[in-house]
Amino acid sequence: MIHIEARHVIRCDEDTFWELFFSGEVNERMYRDVLKFPSFEVLEQREDERTRVRKAVGQPRIHALPAAIQSMLGPNFRYVEESVFDKAARAWSWTMAPSLLSDRLRNSGTLQVEPSGPGQVTRVARATIEAKIFGFGRMLEGLMEKEMRAGWDDSAAFLNRWIAEHPARAEASVQPA
Repeated sequence: MIHIEARHVIRCDEDTFWELFFSGEVNERMYRDVLKFPSFEVLEQREDERTRVRKAVGQPRIHALPAAIQSMLGPNFRYVEESVFDKAARAWSWTMAPSLLSDRLRNSGTLQVEPSGPGQVTRVARATIEAKIFGFGRMLEGLMEKEMRAGWDDSAAFLNRWIAEHPARAEASVQPA
């Protein structure tokens, strides 16, 4: 089992960050164009005064993995993400359940933002990765860590590009109604 953390500066305020984080348009472009997922679909999303709950299914790209791992996972490998955004704590927590080997693979984590200067926040992502597969566990954990870190890096760069390309929309998302 490994624990990882990544920090990225995002050039917007906290309210704008969360607005973009939950934006269907931003997520669609990020998962399709940046992360190169063959598919990502929000199955359920609901909100009350305390939380925002999301259930999604994703099919990450696995062609970058070694052949033995690709063979083990198969071409239709997917995961179900169940996540909750706590509005008071302003923290998103998630778990991912893989479509196979669910008793041997575990991936969960949290995401928060911290103020880091005028017009920017630091996104702090933390995850726990566990793969209990004899002979492959440590290698798979390392590969999952590498993919997650690359995804976090790519998504941060994408968010900053999106904000720069859509300044009026980013500012409008935090204007009072």
